[in-house]
Amino acid sequence: MSRLPELLYFIASAGNLCLANLVVFRARRARGALPIALLCVSLFLWDFGQGALLRWPEAEYWSTIRLIGSAMAPAFLWHFVLVFTGRERSLRTWLIIVYVASGIFTVSTAGALFSTMLGAYVDGHLWNSIYLCVFFPFFLLSFRLVSLRRDEVRSAVEQNAANFVAFGIAVAVIMGFTELVHGMWPRIVPLGHVGSVLCTLVLAVAILRHRLLEKQAPVRTLFFFLLLAASTVVVMALLSSLLQERTRYVFVMGAVAITTLLALWRTVFIRLYEQAERRQRLALIGTMAAGVAHEIRNPLASIKGAAQFVQKDLEGTPGKEDAKEYLKLLVGEVDRLNSVVESFLTYARPMDPRRQDVALDVFLKDLLRLHAASLPPAIKVETQFDPELPPVRIDPALFTNAVTNAIRNAVEVMPEGGTLTVRTSGVASALRSWAAVQIEDTGPGIPRDEVARIFQPFYTTKAKGTGLGLAIAMRVLEAHGGDIVVENLEPRGCRFTFLLPLPIL
Repeated sequence: MSRLPELLYFIASAGNLCLANLVVFRARRARGALPIALLCVSLFLWDFGQGALLRWPEAEYWSTIRLIGSAMAPAFLWHFVLVFTGRERSLRTWLIIVYVASGIFTVSTAGALFSTMLGAYVDGHLWNSIYLCVFFPFFLLSFRLVSLRRDEVRSAVEQNAANFVAFGIAVAVIMGFTELVHGMWPRIVPLGHVGSVLCTLVLAVAILRHRLLEKQAPVRTLFFFLLLAASTVVVMALLSSLLQERTRYVFVMGAVAITTLLALWRTVFIRLYEQAERRQRLALIGTMAAGVAHEIRNPLASIKGAAQFVQKDLEGTPGKEDAKEYLKLLVGEVDRLNSVVESFLTYARPMDPRRQDVALDVFLKDLLRLHAASLPPAIKVETQFDPELPPVRIDPALFTNAVTNAIRNAVEVMPEGGTLTVRTSGVASALRSWAAVQIEDTGPGIPRDEVARIFQPFYTTKAKGTGLGLAIAMRVLEAHGGDIVVENLEPRGCRFTFLLPLPIL
């Protein structure tokens, strides 16, 4: 029975390592994938360190290693909760604060492995008290945010997901803190081993069943990752018994390596995967476009010609108003289908920008002047141009198409009127400078669950939309080496930012 706690800790560590692998390799584009994968890594450090401390109590550095995991966990948990509840942007400042605090605790705790002075403070009453005072309010706030999220959503699936996340936070906090508090008040029964297993099970259910994974992982994949994680834990336990003191270096370097690799996977390899997926989709669409355009355009031309011929034949004929109206509607629908085919070809056609130097303020003024006659009277247009912005090298025809699609979308979401704002500005990043063209509306904004899909081809919420306007705009910006950023405004409205690279002086 005395071996049960350490066995449960080792089982939980294998489970968390398995979940980290699953999230990284399966949840490719989920926004919460990176923080929850790193949370699993930090829980793995805590569980393995706690189990090893029970197995080899004479090696005191295991206590420090488990505390490294506990120091890393609050930031990743807080980050995941903000992503899960949709408050990552509004509470960004607090996210940075928690990351800084967690980083300070992690670095100082890791330093205790090599410094006797720091080792005297870590895992003492002072360290535990400061940890509880700093992070316990954020754990409570995390639980509160998830509870609010559960009350906001109406879908049973989302409510179940919120319930599991809230339960997981409660289990991790209550039972995990018993281990820290036990050092100050020995009468408190440590329940960390029970909490670790329950937390791992809750994480597994939340990850596998509640939309975090891109698609359901097959059983053989689950078995493979679980076997890999269990083998890793067994090997690390054997190495720990053989290496003794050197184990501390292996764990610290291993934790740094795992964290770095996960971050690289998220920021680099996922982008490469998405680009490859987009190229494959474009190749398929291009193959279809050539045949579809030919097969559709010729019959459409015949239909339109016949309809216009009948229209001319009925001119001046009384009592044929209904027929004339239907013919007018027929010609309009043919024109709409031709527009769909043209958009289809534009998206599928390889883009080779014919660049030239263009002053964005002059370009946008001319474009808005062309659209002025077609804008509804209830739409007010405001412009804010940066006169010091240097010219950009773009293809005017392609960029006109991209901006026109964004303006058309902005106007369509304000059927009762509103303000359309077009502005330019310069944006500096660590590597280079960008010219930003922002198009804002005062419409209802974009639902949070649709933001990630609006640039996918053929995705539309309009009754007569093709779903290609923003997809074409994204392709145009990518062909120019730029990007599009979309964000909702408070209290209402939406902003599209077109980023174009400025020449490097």
